Amino acid sequence: MMTADELRRFIEGRTVRALDPETGAGVATVAYRPDGSCRLRHLAGGAVEDGRYGFDGPVYWTRYVAFRGGEVNRFSLVAQEPGRAQAWHDDGRRAYLLVDEGGVGE
Repeated sequence: MMTADELRRFIEGRTVRALDPETGAGVATVAYRPDGSCRLRHLAGGAVEDGRYGFDGPVYWTRYVAFRGGEVNRFSLVAQEPGRAQAWHDDGRRAYLLVDEGGVGE
């Protein structure tokens, strides 16, 4: 599992592509702005949704208006290789595979 510092460096101010961990298909991109806001862009259909994110030690959380029922979701990350990490829900379920796409460009 990534340390708190590693996790922050992977997420804060970065854009990541979320992939289905089973198929490798792209699902969405998320821009995590340095101010704690984020923008989720669904690849199927192109819908965009703004939200918030933050950190709690080696865990980060997200909350969107509608995505995942508007609930706070908490994740830890396990590095797979540079620029690529598997996200895990705090209840142990596997979440998306995240690929770093670089700094936030929005």
